[in-house]
Formats: sequence, structure tokens, C-alpha cells
Amino acid sequence: MQPSWKAVMEVTKTAMAQNDFPLVWGTDLVTCIHKHGIGLPSVELSSVLVHCLVTNASYASSTATIWTYIQHAMSCQMVSVLHMLALLTSRILPSRHQQPENYRMYLELTSTFVFSLSSTKLMLCRDRVVKAVDEALQLSNSPDTPITEVGIVIVHFLFALMARLAESVYEDWKSNEGSIHGRTMESGTAGHEEKHEMGLEQLKKTNSLAAVHLMAKIIQNKRTADLLRIARRNLQDQWTLFVQRLQLLESLTNDPSSKAPKEAMDALGQLANAIQQGLHQEWRSSQMPVIHALLPSSCRSSSFGNAGGLGYSSPWLPFDIYMEAAMEGRRLSQRSNAEILADVMKAMQSVHAANWVDLFLGLWTAGLRLVKRDRESMEGPNTHVESRLCMLLSILPLAAGIVIEEEERGQPHPENISGDDKDRKIPGGRRAALETCLQVLGQFESLLVPPTAAVTAANQVAAKVAAFVSTGGQKMNVEISNSGKSAVGTMRHLIVDSCVSRGLLDNSAYFWLVTGGQLANIPSSPSQPSPWSVFMDGAPFSGSLRVALMSCPAGSVAELEKVYKTAIVGPEEERAAAASILCGASLIRSWNVQEYAVHFAVQLLSPPVAENWGGNSNPLIGHAPMLYAALQGMNTADAMNVLSLFGMFPELAASLLPICEVFGSLSNSKPVATVAGEDVTAHMLFSVAFLQLVKLWKFHRPPLEHCLLGSGASLGADLSLEYLLQLRNMQLASPSDRFGKQRMQVLGSTYTPSSGSVVSLDSFPRLQIWYMQHQACISATVSGLLRNNPMHQVGDRLLAMMFKKVNKSSPGPTPGISGSPSEDVSGRPILCAWDIIAAVPNVLEYSLTACAHGSLSPRDLTTGLRELVDYLPGAIATIVSYCSAETTRGLWKYASMNGQDWPSPAANLLTIQGEVKDILAAVGVHIPNPTGSGGGNAPVSLPLPLAALIGLTITFKLDRAGDTLLSVAGPGLESCSGAGPWFSMQVVAALWAQKVRRWHDYIVFISSCSVFKHNKPAMLQLLKSCFAVTLSSSPSLGSKLQMNGGVGALLGSWSAYGPEPVAPGIVYLRSYVFFHDIMFLSDEILILVAEAARELGTQGDFNKESLVGLGSRLRF
Repeated sequence: MQPSWKAVMEVTKTAMAQNDFPLVWGTDLVTCIHKHGIGLPSVELSSVLVHCLVTNASYASSTATIWTYIQHAMSCQMVSVLHMLALLTSRILPSRHQQPENYRMYLELTSTFVFSLSSTKLMLCRDRVVKAVDEALQLSNSPDTPITEVGIVIVHFLFALMARLAESVYEDWKSNEGSIHGRTMESGTAGHEEKHEMGLEQLKKTNSLAAVHLMAKIIQNKRTADLLRIARRNLQDQWTLFVQRLQLLESLTNDPSSKAPKEAMDALGQLANAIQQGLHQEWRSSQMPVIHALLPSSCRSSSFGNAGGLGYSSPWLPFDIYMEAAMEGRRLSQRSNAEILADVMKAMQSVHAANWVDLFLGLWTAGLRLVKRDRESMEGPNTHVESRLCMLLSILPLAAGIVIEEEERGQPHPENISGDDKDRKIPGGRRAALETCLQVLGQFESLLVPPTAAVTAANQVAAKVAAFVSTGGQKMNVEISNSGKSAVGTMRHLIVDSCVSRGLLDNSAYFWLVTGGQLANIPSSPSQPSPWSVFMDGAPFSGSLRVALMSCPAGSVAELEKVYKTAIVGPEEERAAAASILCGASLIRSWNVQEYAVHFAVQLLSPPVAENWGGNSNPLIGHAPMLYAALQGMNTADAMNVLSLFGMFPELAASLLPICEVFGSLSNSKPVATVAGEDVTAHMLFSVAFLQLVKLWKFHRPPLEHCLLGSGASLGADLSLEYLLQLRNMQLASPSDRFGKQRMQVLGSTYTPSSGSVVSLDSFPRLQIWYMQHQACISATVSGLLRNNPMHQVGDRLLAMMFKKVNKSSPGPTPGISGSPSEDVSGRPILCAWDIIAAVPNVLEYSLTACAHGSLSPRDLTTGLRELVDYLPGAIATIVSYCSAETTRGLWKYASMNGQDWPSPAANLLTIQGEVKDILAAVGVHIPNPTGSGGGNAPVSLPLPLAALIGLTITFKLDRAGDTLLSVAGPGLESCSGAGPWFSMQVVAALWAQKVRRWHDYIVFISSCSVFKHNKPAMLQLLKSCFAVTLSSSPSLGSKLQMNGGVGALLGSWSAYGPEPVAPGIVYLRSYVFFHDIMFLSDEILILVAEAARELGTQGDFNKESLVGLGSRLRF
């Protein structure tokens, strides 16, 4: 040190020893400096003062004095404020635990002088200050490219200060360093030391909160906010890390093991508000932060998302809504949801000018919330968590893969390139953004807890990760027992594993999945080998192996391909078993290879012609056992929804047409196959294929929904079978799935999707005749009963079968041809399915007419209809279609549901109606009961076709066959009820709740949604509730749902239909597809948007930017 500065230091030490006032010290110091010819302000003086502070840190009195000298020097511009704060930042922050008093003084000093950084620009020594600050904080990216401009170094310093403060607060709240808990003290000094330690602990907590308040204060100031906006534009990578740290800070407030003080959440809320207010000019209006918009209060994982391009606020609300709507299965999916979501991602990225980390994180958190909402899903004939896991672990990785592949293949989507999104210009930028996003995803601990259905899979991935890490990346395959109940793995394990399996990430991603204590419960030794390993080694399909393979999903394309080939060309005794396996757990839970599983499953329905086929019969007949097993496997709610998510309905419909045509033309004289010891007739195989076909295009819609809408426009063409076939034919020639063929060729697969040929109804004459008859039936009444028509002769035989008991005791309603020699051993006529289906409308017309005139009792009518359905299960489709059409026409007499002739709902109808009103009130809908609602002991009356359909459906058993019938009859009964009196659905709900008590909650919820079908005022109230809870503008609803609005209030948090009030968004998604007047909805939504904008515009504390930004929350 130069002699002159030694003299300055001596002056300072003397003043400290004498405890001189700052003014006295300053006078002596200026005299000394002038004596040695040194100018002020001085860079060296800052170093001297900091040196004195550090060396005397253990002396409280000296430390307090030197702090006053530092403040005086900065106030009198004896030193550069910028340089002094940089030196203090580099020295005080690392030692804040040992010297909390110094840290407190530093925070207060910074809070005072941080807004005076620009004074350095006028100093003669500014070049030296720039260099000194750069060296103190190591701001330059490289020593060869130092920072030389004052303005640039101020921006770097301010951002470095914010980042280091956030890092220090995170370390303070996360670590246990300095905690007095668990310590033991000597008895003699315990009291004094404990008080001292407790005082230090309290000071440390106060310091951390003060640091958060300081960050908020810096952002609130206009000058420093402008500088931080410059930092965000030019230091994107560092800014992203800064925001990640803020998000981790907020996650600590929900961690009971952290040291975050109880005031931490409020402090972070103030910081988030400061970001919203202070930096709003930096982001587009649609990126305004919406605090706690997407997560419930128990898991508020980021108030800071949009502050750094990692937003979870309203711009990503469409992700949640789209995914939840896909779970309802109410709309025909024209193509894979992965392709749709990829397009949505690119559109939203362009509109919101968000970087890809932000967008990917919004996508994955929406998927996790989707799974969480099914955690306590009510029991009923609806989709469950498997469909939601498919969306999260299969569809979302595929969507991410599409946008990544587009970029790396040089086929970018037309986008709005801006300086804030430079990663879009760099090949591989989206892939890197995905990796960053999945690393950040680990913050959302409560979202990452796997549901019961995914615990075993998560544990297996965790074991694989442990093996991979412990062997340095040499070992991947580990078998673990399924008996463990503790969820060692998390949903992030499954997400990362799914991305790795599809080549979106490399294996190194497994390393950052390993955190402390995460793998503690993994078995140290492998258990018995996987059933798939046994199968791949060549073991035959024994009983136990078949059961194990049906419940355990395949994990590789090779496994899927082998079981597919076994089903197509394997030994005859194994083909049906292989089809059941492929269409079992592998179809709904093979998340890493599910896109292959669905293609293999659908391809099973179009098997190639066998080489030894002689040509005497249709080649499909030889595949009957395999086809029946495959169709039975696909015939579940989750399996159908998985096929829908992958856009396979058009291809599935084209595959089902020849099966229906061929087996519908065969009589039931003898079985066509034997599957698992069960004889399968042509009627059985036709029925399962036919019912699956009609479910694809929502055949059960009544005529009212085929009429003109209120606007005069026709309803969408997705209500016809022709539309499905047109979609399939268009897909053959369309390049839309431009990456599908490449994806099907990776991982060594030799499977190539069948290109097929154009399919039309003209190629299937029997099916086309039925389809034309079906359309005629819903458009007009059934024609007169002509005695000489062969179809009516078939009808007579069916009537004789249905009312055989009636015919024995009385003349009966049938004119009858009974006792025909063409009957099977059970006395049923031997007919082909298409002849039966064609005759069913006439049979129903005759039966209902007889019942209406009293010649056939309601009980006998129900028994006869059940006999018909038992004879040909596929007839339920025509029964539903006929009853819906006739109920809509309103020409039939009403049947009294009095418990004598027809079943009575009186036992619980009032209870059902009360629960329906409670659900509606919970979503802000209040409607009066019209007259004639019935309930209690008062009998209600329903149209005869509707009463007949209800009486028939409540006779179904809840077994596999009954589930198949209910999958068609349930939606049809719902539509048919909508065509009757307003309380019809509540009567249905009351009767079904009596039959299946465990479905009570589900039935009541469906009944609640039916209220909106023809009730415009109720639908308008529901719309207003959706807007109100999303925008947090309804205190009454907010208190019941979620005060902070957003996704949690709109769609619910962990359970969509749980014991808590039903979310209005869930009710809307379940109801709007049945609402006829689409233009009414469009007009009212537009009015609500305008009203919300006007209301915000009249509030004095909202500027234009915040008005537009908050208005963007309406985009759902």
C-alpha cells in the first residue's frame, strides 16, 4: 500500500479508536488527502474503508463507527456509490451468517444509496470505477472482454445485486446452518448463550425478509426498473436462473422443513406485485403476472413466472382447458392431440412472444394439474386417471417432439422473431429449453406426487435412474418388486423417462433426477424377472404369464412388435391371448411407447389375408378369435379415450366397417370362435364391433340436434359416419403427420403402418342399408306395418321371441309366426344381425303401441326388450336411437312412474333434486323449479319411449357385457332425457342412484349438467361464474372456490368432482357440447369480455397496459 493511503488508514483507525463523529473524521480525512495530493472521489478510499470494516468485524463498537464513516463518505461523494456497494456486496454477503449485524447495516445502506448509481457517470475516476467494480464482482464473461462503459457496468451490477440477494435468501431459508435447534449447551452458560443465539436467529430471519423487501423496492423504482428491463433483454440466461431462484424461494414457503419465516409468503407476494407493477412495460400485455393463478394456495409454486419467461399465468390457461375438455370425450378428435397441442404451442408462443422455457413449463404444469384433478375422481362409467396419464406422459412429449423436430429439420413455424426470443433462431434451442424446463419442474413437489396407478411405474424409473447413476451410465435395466407402496419416484421421473425414450433428452438427464434421500427405499437386489422379459425369451402364453402380461404394460417397441406378430401370425392357441395383451395394459399404460401401441392395436382389426386362405369365405372369419379379444380389450372408457387422444377414431372406424359387414351377415347358428373357453357367436362379435363403431360418431344424438341452430347454421358434420370416413381418407393423402412415419421407424422397429385405401360406405351394402334406415328413423316416424315385407316377417319372429311368455298365457300382442323350425336350442330364431337390426324399429313401434293401448304391460315390455338385447346386444344402439327420436317428437302418451307399472324414483328424487341445486348454487347458478317437477310421494310422468328406455337400462348388470351396453345406452339415455320434461334426467338419476349407490356422486353431477341443455338463463349464469372466478371478481364464489382466481378456481384443484364445491369450468366443459344455440354462447361471451374490459377501464388505479393484460385472462 502506498504511504499516502497508509496515512489515510491511520487517520481512520484513530478516529475509530476515539469514536469520532463522521463529520470530524471526514474533515481530518480530507486534510490528509489534500496533503498527499490525492483527488476525490477516490477508488482507493473505498477499499480502505471496506478493509477497516472487515478487519474490525469482531468489535461491535468499531464496526458501528466504520459504518457511519462509510455512509458519510458515500453521502459526500468521497467515494463512488457504485464501487462501494460492489465491494460491500462481495464481502458482506458471503459472511452474513457469521456477521448478521453487518449484513443488516449493508441492507439498509444499499436501500438508501442504490438509487444513486448514476452519479458515477460524472466522476473523473469513472473508468477506474468501472474496472474496479468489474473485478470485485467478476461481471465480465471473460477477462479478455472486460466491461468498459459506465452504463453497462451499472446494469450488470444492479442485476448481480438482485441475483445475489435472491441466492442468499434461498440459502438462508433452505439451510439449517446457525440453527440452535437440536444443540445442547453447558448448564452454566445455557441461559445467556441461548438468548444470544435466539437473538441472532431472529436477526437472520429479519435480514432475509429485509433482503426480499429490498429487491421489491429496487423493482418499484422507475429508474432501477428500467435498468432491470435492459438486463432482462440482454442477459437472458442469467435472468432465467434468477427467476428460477425466485420460484425456488416460493416453493420453500410451503416446505415445513425449511427455515422460511412465517412472513415469507407476504414478502414474496409484495415482491411479485412489485414485479407486476414495476416491470409491466417490459412484457406484452398478455404476459402480465397473475399471482397464484394456476396453483391452489397449498402449492403456489410461482408468483414470479412471467417475470423471467417462466410464467404459469393466464396465457397458458388454454392448455388446462383443452386437456380437461379432451378427458370428457365429447368431441370427435380429428387428429392426434399431440399435433393439435403442437400447433397450439406455436400459436401461443407467437402471440405471447414467450420463450420456449416459459411455454414448455406452462404445458407440463397444466398436464400435472390434469392428473391431480383425478386424484379423488368419483366412481362411474367415465374415464379415469389412465387417460390423464396418457395425456401427460405420451401426448405432451410427442407434442414437444414435434416442435423440436420442426426446428431441427429447418421447418420452423412462421413466428414473430424478437430480441427476447433468440433461442428460436438457434438450432436446438427448443430442445435446450425443454431440458431447462424439466429441471425447473422439480420445484413443484406437491404436483409431482404420483397417483396410485403410477406409483409402481415411478418406482421402477427411480430404480433405473439409481442403477444408471451408480454405474456411471453403464446399467439401465433394473427389476423391482411391485409390492412397495411408498412412492420413491415422482411424476418427474416418468416425464423425463418418457422424453428420454423418445430421444428428446439424452441419458444424462437421469443424473439431475437424483437428489438426496430420494432413492433410499429402492430394493438393493432385483426381484423376479419381468413377465415381458420371460415372454421375449420365448416362453409360451401360460395362464399366469398371460395374466401378468395383461396387467403389466410393455416397455419397448420390440415387445409390442413381438406380441403384435403373435396375434397376427402366431400359433392359433396364442393369437387371442396376444390380442388381449396388446389391448390391455399396454394400450393404456405403455406411456413410453404408447403411440406404437395404439397403432398396433388398431392394425389388429385389419389383419392381412392368410397365405393358406382358400377363398371360400371371408378371410376375417379366420381371425374371429383374435378380433373378438382385441375388440373386448379396446371396449373400455379409458381405452377408447386413449385411441381418441391419438386421433385414431377415423382409422378405427375404417377398420370396424368390414368386421361389422362380414359378421353382421352371418347367422347365429354356430359359434365362429372360442376365446378363453367361451364360445363366440357372430352376434357377439358383431355387437361389440358395431357398438364400438356407433360410439365413434355419437350416433345417439336426437333429431333436435340435427336441426338448424338458432343462428340458422347447421350443426357440425361430426355427427355422421360419412364425416369419419372422409377424415380417414383425407389423412391418407394429407402430409399433416409429416413426422409420424419417421417416429414409427425409430428404435429398430420393422413395423410400417398400413397405408390402406380409400374407404366408403358403398363398399359395405348391408351397413349402408342400415345407416340409411337409421337416418330415416330419426327424421320421420316408422312406416306402417306391411305384412308381406320380409323385414316385417323378421319382426314377427322377434316379437314372438320377446313375448313368448305372454303368448302362452294370452293371445298377446303379436300376430305371430312362432315355433318356426329355424330356431336354436334356446328357442331363439336363427337370423343374421343385419336382419335383426333392420327389424328393430318396427318391433319397437309395435311393442310401444301395444303398451300404450294397454294390451302389453310395462313389465312385459321391459322383459321383452331385455330379451331382444340379450339376443343381439348390438340392438341397443337402434333402441336408443328410436327412443330418442320418438321422445323428441313428443307424440307418445306419458307413463306414470308410480312404482307399480313403472319403477318409481320417489324414494330419493327430492334428495337428488336438492343435491343438484347445491351443485348449481356452488357454481353460481340459481334457477327456480318449474311446475310439475314431481318429487317425494307425488308420481312423475315421462314420455313412454323414455320410460321404456329407463326401464330397460336399469336391468343391465354391471359386468363386462353390461358395461358394453351402458357405454352406448348411458349417453343415449342422457340425450333422450334432454328431449323430455326438464326433470327427466333427475328421474333417471334417482332410479340409477337406487340401483348403483356407489355411482351416486357421478350420477348427481351428470344430472346437474343436464339442466343447461335447454336453459339459456342458466347457461348465461354459468358463463358469468366462469368469468368471475377466473378474474377473481366474485367474492362470494371466490370464498367457496379459490380466492385467487385462475385455473384453480375455474377447473378445480386436486379433484374435479370431489367433496369440495364443483368448479364452474368443469360443469361448463361437461355441458356446452349439448347446448344447441352456439351463436348465443358466442354472443354472450363477447358481451362478457366487453363488460369486463369496461369495468376495468373505469377503475382509476388501472392503466392501459394493466387493463389489456388483465383482459387477456379472458382467453378461454
